[in-house]
Amino acid sequence: MNKVLAIVFFCVISLLEISAQIATNSPYSRFGIGELQHNVFAEFNSLGGASTAFGLSNTVNPNNPATYTFFGANSFLLSTGGWNQTTKMESLMDNQTVNNNGFSHLVLGFPLTKKSGASFGLIPFSSTGYDIMTHDEQNNIDMYYYGDGGLSKVYFGAGYEFFEGLSLGVNASYLFGGLNRRKQVVYNEDSFFNSRSNSKINLRGYYYELGVLYEKSLKKEDILLFGLKVNNNSSLSAKRTELVESFEFSGALEMPKDTFLNSTERGDLTLPKYISIGVSYNKAKKWLFIADYSMQDWSSYSMFDESDNLVNSMKICGGVEYTPKYNSINKYYKRIDYRLGASYGLSPLEFGNDQLKEMSLTFGFGMPVKKSRTKYNFSCTLGQRGTTENNLIREKFVRLGLSVGYDGIWFVKRKYD
Repeated sequence: MNKVLAIVFFCVISLLEISAQIATNSPYSRFGIGELQHNVFAEFNSLGGASTAFGLSNTVNPNNPATYTFFGANSFLLSTGGWNQTTKMESLMDNQTVNNNGFSHLVLGFPLTKKSGASFGLIPFSSTGYDIMTHDEQNNIDMYYYGDGGLSKVYFGAGYEFFEGLSLGVNASYLFGGLNRRKQVVYNEDSFFNSRSNSKINLRGYYYELGVLYEKSLKKEDILLFGLKVNNNSSLSAKRTELVESFEFSGALEMPKDTFLNSTERGDLTLPKYISIGVSYNKAKKWLFIADYSMQDWSSYSMFDESDNLVNSMKICGGVEYTPKYNSINKYYKRIDYRLGASYGLSPLEFGNDQLKEMSLTFGFGMPVKKSRTKYNFSCTLGQRGTTENNLIREKFVRLGLSVGYDGIWFVKRKYD
């Protein structure tokens, strides 16, 4: 147990240090609260991101709290991991390649009774990171836009099996973080002072999710699962500090001149309601087929009464997992989980009449450690978002993920002869 506590302590310190890092370089993260981090678990990513109806005794699935009832007796589950993404951003005139990486999550799960279980952890919720430069030919002005920050989620959830095969669960989450947005207008003539604005937005508040899972046994070891996760509109408190001033360059340094605005404003951020439905079919612990459909009402989003003109988003995804023989003793490769998936979605961003699309192909492996209950999960996502039409940017990315799942046993009395 001391080893588990040491792992938890190390992961918490690592997550706190890395939470300040920029997890994206996408110009599309300038809108709303940034780029949402829906899928940070390698085992789900390799199935296209489908997880609403993913319920196994050795996996913590915060994406549906009703799955906490699947934990085995006296088990203690811990999952943590990281990711790396290489993105090539292309326009009609130029292209750029960037790399981002980060610590993805730290979650724990354990049973409470024969019919209930609980989980808690820390997961990233959204990320902002962009650096954009444009030039106004008519006025000979360079305009720069910078942004960084994001939101993180600390959650505690519990699930209970009310009737045979029907489980309900709730996650109570605390969202916290900040968004930094900076703008600069630089004149290419010395007769004008340059100007800049710096907006810092601190956000915090509570966020609740309800999960439902229904299990139907078809044949011996054949299980069909139906999953549902929903949440209503959530309100977060927001505090914005804004500074607008003129400046001039002294070599490479920016020297402030006059301050036009220095204010602090308090308001609210409204997160839109979300719904996800899923189905999975597990055949004899050898084949797993899973699919999800989700949508979110971003038209009701607002922050300081600004909507960012976001529209409703949707995503459909699914995958298949094959395990030749999960309890094989002599053939290690037969105990490996082989996964393949795909996804297609419409983001909440719309430019003109074109809603931004994202699609991906995924694959991965679940590799158990010999003579241990630990498993390493690898995932690879090959994806594309956006287009080069209408002066937009197309992003092609490769995302690699690794998560480590530890399945231990606690509260078991030792027996002596």
